[in-house]
Amino acid sequence: MHVRHPVLLSAAGRSGAGTFALLFSLESVARASIATVIPLQAFALLESTRAVSLTYTCVGIGGLIGSLFIPLLIRVVPRRWVYTIGGTGLIGAATLFAIDGLGGLVGLVGGLFLRVLATACLNVTLNLYILDNIPRGDLVRSEPLRLAVSGIAWTLCPGLGVILYSRYGVAAADGLSAAAALALLATFWVIRVSDNPAISAARTRPPDPLRNIGRFFAQPRLRLGWLIAFGRSSWWAHFFTFAPLYMVTAGHSEVESALLVSLGNAAILLNVLVGRIAARIGVRRVIIASYLVAGSASLAAASLVPIGPSLAVAALLLVGSLGAANLDAVGNIPFLRAVRPLERAQMASVFRTYIDMSELLPPAVFAALLSVFGLESVFAAAGVLMLAIALVARSLPRGL
Repeated sequence: MHVRHPVLLSAAGRSGAGTFALLFSLESVARASIATVIPLQAFALLESTRAVSLTYTCVGIGGLIGSLFIPLLIRVVPRRWVYTIGGTGLIGAATLFAIDGLGGLVGLVGGLFLRVLATACLNVTLNLYILDNIPRGDLVRSEPLRLAVSGIAWTLCPGLGVILYSRYGVAAADGLSAAAALALLATFWVIRVSDNPAISAARTRPPDPLRNIGRFFAQPRLRLGWLIAFGRSSWWAHFFTFAPLYMVTAGHSEVESALLVSLGNAAILLNVLVGRIAARIGVRRVIIASYLVAGSASLAAASLVPIGPSLAVAALLLVGSLGAANLDAVGNIPFLRAVRPLERAQMASVFRTYIDMSELLPPAVFAALLSVFGLESVFAAAGVLMLAIALVARSLPRGL
């Protein structure tokens, strides 16, 4: 959903972890710069939080179906071209958003769907490149680095995107997103075609998730790892959509709503510290504590929504984001340590479906709740989910 210093291409060429951190950070800029603009744009068009949630649900269904067939696409199209399709898709999505602006549902839905598929293409191919280039023992160190670097983008770009959107129009924010995606593609091809390529040729056979879903969910520890990642991603999905919508409906400006999202993502910059704490006291304890913090803060925020004050609700959501950000640092470790080495490529493709499901199931539940209750029901549902997963996470091995 993440170092202080710029990562240069020359450094990337010397370090596989640095290479993937660089690519992921550019992708994060492309996505984060309009992540908060999209729900505001959708709300201005649809004029209903329930309609926004239904739209996200419909797009999520199509995106999930499409993303399941990406590994099949990799079987007939070289992996580098599938990655290129993903980067081009981000540019196309930003273009659709910009063309229709606030006036067209077709551009909104088309842009959302293309964005989901593009992200899936980038995610699947990047994960396979990482599996081919990063030794198994180095994954626990390389993943926090990748997320920490992208955290700069997720901290600054949501606010920047809305500032551009509110002052200069939707085309300005989408232009930033498209420019970052173009830089991503240029960087990928420069690195890959250099004399000493940082990304080696693909070796792992692309997995077919349709054949491996049963195998994945037959293993209890993989199921638990998937659930932990799903809960974290679901909280962020609800935060990115409904936190800014709440701020706008409570009378705050679009820029103030975007600043809330940016502040929430700033907690991701603490991931390296969280990783050190987890190494000392155990990943299991950090995961449980983080889920408890996020769940309790969400429920407290829900209780204040009907009566205000809105700033207190915002503060509680920021506390919740701290718990969710901690999970970004260690949330994938249960899967990484549970998956068998010979099955990692196959199981990784199934594991990533937690992203699609977190963008599909929660919006569907939220749309149903918003048909009867107010916006506080969304925060309450997110809190209940997080507390429930905290309870389930007690099943993690104590030595994790």
